[in-house]
Amino acid sequence: MRKWIGIFALMIGILAWMNPAHSAENLKMAYIDAQKVLDGTKAGRRAKETMEEFTKSRQKIIDLEESEIKRLQEDLARQGSVLSPEARREKEESLQRKFMDYQKKVSELTKELQSKKRDVLEEFNKGLEEIVKRIAEKNGYTFVFDRNSEGGVLLYAAQSLDITDEVIKEYDKTAP
Repeated sequence: MRKWIGIFALMIGILAWMNPAHSAENLKMAYIDAQKVLDGTKAGRRAKETMEEFTKSRQKIIDLEESEIKRLQEDLARQGSVLSPEARREKEESLQRKFMDYQKKVSELTKELQSKKRDVLEEFNKGLEEIVKRIAEKNGYTFVFDRNSEGGVLLYAAQSLDITDEVIKEYDKTAP
């Protein structure tokens, strides 16, 4: 998704550059590393801590279910030879139901984690967009691109165009 946004922004930049009303001299560009902003701001660190706490709480639930299944498996293995075929079958079915419930719960919790991550990052990104807009308008930038830590869509840009540190400082000033 981010890649397409970057490509779209680049296409708009090219079209604006081709427009006779705008010359290359009127375009002023910069870039940020949004991941660095996430890692370097108070709000970003809070967002990451929120996600870690949420993940740990969900992992505890999964671990409890997993240990219960292991206990049932061990009980069945220990008692298997002395149980009647019907009792053994009932315990195996019970274990199988428990395992299916466990898999369902893992799937639900995974979806819940993804949703929470999306919500937390969406909130952070709203703040980031406001800060970048404010800085861009103040400094007269026509475009501000995101160069993520892996390079992203922006293949090259001069270091002098990097406004990440300015965004981090501004974000920390405005964030509660």
